[in-house]
Order: sequence, then C-alpha cells, then structure tokens
Amino acid sequence: MSAPLLSIRDLGVAYGEGASRRFVLQDAGFDLEAGHVMAIVGESGSGKSTLVRAVAGLTTPATGQISFQGVRLPALGKRSKAMLHGIQMVFQDPGASLNPRHAIRAVLEEPLIVVGKLDSPARRRRVEELMDLVHLDHRLLDLRPAALSGGQKQRVAIARALAMEPRLLIADEALSALDFANQDKISALLLELKSRLNLAMLFVSHDMRSVRRMADQVCVVQNGRIIEQGPTAEVLYHPRTAYTQLLLAAALNPAAALADARLSAVLEAGGAVTDEVLAGVMEIIRADARMPV
Repeated sequence: MSAPLLSIRDLGVAYGEGASRRFVLQDAGFDLEAGHVMAIVGESGSGKSTLVRAVAGLTTPATGQISFQGVRLPALGKRSKAMLHGIQMVFQDPGASLNPRHAIRAVLEEPLIVVGKLDSPARRRRVEELMDLVHLDHRLLDLRPAALSGGQKQRVAIARALAMEPRLLIADEALSALDFANQDKISALLLELKSRLNLAMLFVSHDMRSVRRMADQVCVVQNGRIIEQGPTAEVLYHPRTAYTQLLLAAALNPAAALADARLSAVLEAGGAVTDEVLAGVMEIIRADARMPV
C-alpha cells in the first residue's frame, strides 16, 4: 500500500518559554489520502487553526512530525520548493489576503513569477486558465480587489493557491466571511476542484452543514487535542463524545447563542470546559422545545 499524502504524528505546538510555556496543541495525529477532504472542527480557540498552520509551515511545531508525500517536513526555512508549492492555503478573509494595490492579473502572476519557469506569454495563458478553473470572467483581470464581490475575491484567492499546482489545499474558515449563497457556491467549487485536480484538502470550519457536504473524514478538536475522528457520517450521525454532540446541536439549534455565551463565560473566567460544564450547556439546548436534542 502507498503512503498517505499527509501523515501527522504526535504533533504539538507551544507558545512561550520556560515556566510560561503553554501547549495550544498536543498529540495530534491523522492520515489524509490524496483526493480526500479532512474537516477540522471545534469552537474558536480549540487549536484547529494552529494545527493546519503547522502543516502549512506558518507555525513551528514543538513536538511530533509531519510527513508529506512520504517525506518528513522540516521547519519552514528548510523546506524545498517542491514542499512549499505542494501545500497551499486559502484564508478566511479574501479581502485581507489580496494586495489591494495590484490588479487581479498581477495577483495571479506573482506566484508564477516566483517559480520563474514561464515567460510572459505563458504566464498570461496560465492566469487565464486559473480564472477558468474558478469560473471567473477574464475581464476581471484588469480590476483591483476592491471592485470585486466577496465571493469573487475568494475565487481569486483559490486561483492564486492553485497557481503552484498543489497536492494539498488548506481552507482555513474559507467560507465563514461569505454570505449564505456564496458559501454554497464556493463549497461547490472546492468539491469540483477536488475531483478535477485530485486535490486533498484540510477544511477548517465550524459550519456543520458545510462539513457534511465537503468532508470524507472529520477531526474534532477540543482544548488543543483531537478527541474524536473518523468518517464524516460516523462522526456527525453517531458522535461518541459530549463535546461533538454539543457542536452538532449548537449548529442546528436556536438555543445555540445562549449555550455559546455560557461556554464563553466559563473560558473568560479561566475555567475549563469539563464534562460538567458540557452537561449544563446541553441542558440549555434541550430546554429549547423548538429543536429537541
């Protein structure tokens, strides 16, 4: 059997030094096959973005190892160009990730210039191919990001990530800044690209509807640890932990805002999300007769 595209073992990320050192991610591990989507879910501050940023090389792990295409990834400064190009990231806010002073053509040409393998005519053709991949009109190439809608900006951000022909695309809350209609359109685009390009994806989200649609597997992260993982249908329809049950209930239930406020109050007071706290929050949700759990 061939090695998985991405393999993570005992991954930990810590901030601070000495007595002030604090782990925000511990003992994380999973495998991801080519062409598959792994959703990373959890509440804000759970460690899910820290995990994918470590894979992308934006955060340096304190423990464990990350292997990509069968090769262990070193620290970012020591990664080869092939490693850097093979993993690309799409961020939450497309407006913040695109240079506002550059036209869209320059935004998409920039990574191609860095690679340096294409002359100017070939770069222009490749830029137009990228626009076609994300279903954008070529007339937008001469506009700056401010002239585009939120959905169009995110399509440009995806196109720029694809310029390097990655094997793994990391979408870190890539839908959350979009309106409901554009969330559906961009998730459909990502699924199309996954199939067309045989892309693997790490899909960070708190939207269980999108996770259900996008993912082959799900990892649930709580307090910096993966507490549950498995096939999407198994995790979403037969969750083993109270925390996963809470995430699912909160995603579908009108009482979610009240439950989230209770959790936030506990965390802001320096408390831990214990089983007792989770039981109390579940009671809030169950009390809402409009959507019983």
